[in-house]
Amino acid sequence: MKKINKLYRFLQIVVKPFYKLFFRMEVIGQENELMDGPCLICANHISNHDILFLALNLKRQIYFFAKRELFKFKPFAAILRWFGTISVSRGQVDLKAITQTIDVLKKGGYIGIFPQGTRTHEEHKPEQAKSGVGLMAYRAKSNVLPVYIKTEKHRVRLFRKVTVIIGKPIKYEELGFEKGGMAEYNEAAKTIFTRICELKGEEA
Repeated sequence: MKKINKLYRFLQIVVKPFYKLFFRMEVIGQENELMDGPCLICANHISNHDILFLALNLKRQIYFFAKRELFKFKPFAAILRWFGTISVSRGQVDLKAITQTIDVLKKGGYIGIFPQGTRTHEEHKPEQAKSGVGLMAYRAKSNVLPVYIKTEKHRVRLFRKVTVIIGKPIKYEELGFEKGGMAEYNEAAKTIFTRICELKGEEA
């Protein structure tokens, strides 16, 4: 397992009790986490808290994306870089961010990504997944860990129970890549998000 950032680990320890208290956070399937090798942590996206729902319930450090504008404030930018956050330009193809992402994966790291690309409170469907997650999996030959963040009406509220359901890993070979290309990226993205949606029915 890759060495975890000390500040990241400290915040896991300090913040987790608050989320258990104020969001009644529970987790299912922690035994499914991969302890070694590259992995895309893919989850549905329902709130600004989703990053913490993932980071607090997986042992390995997850590298997330943040919009480039957040890096303009130097003190905050320093914190983001400390955590290995990847800067990304919204609304366009950011080749630098993609390259950084693939580099992290090829070094055996975790990348956290929300295949839908944006938050939604609607019922989740496989068709909502963007092709980018398929591209990253293909380029880095990465496994995928599906996670479903479950709460009433897909809306996170204080004292409303949130269950983080970690599914069984999707091996790279299961994604059916042959030569790459947009059609295969789209199909892989649908496969990944289908597995995420299927986790909704699991109970503690």
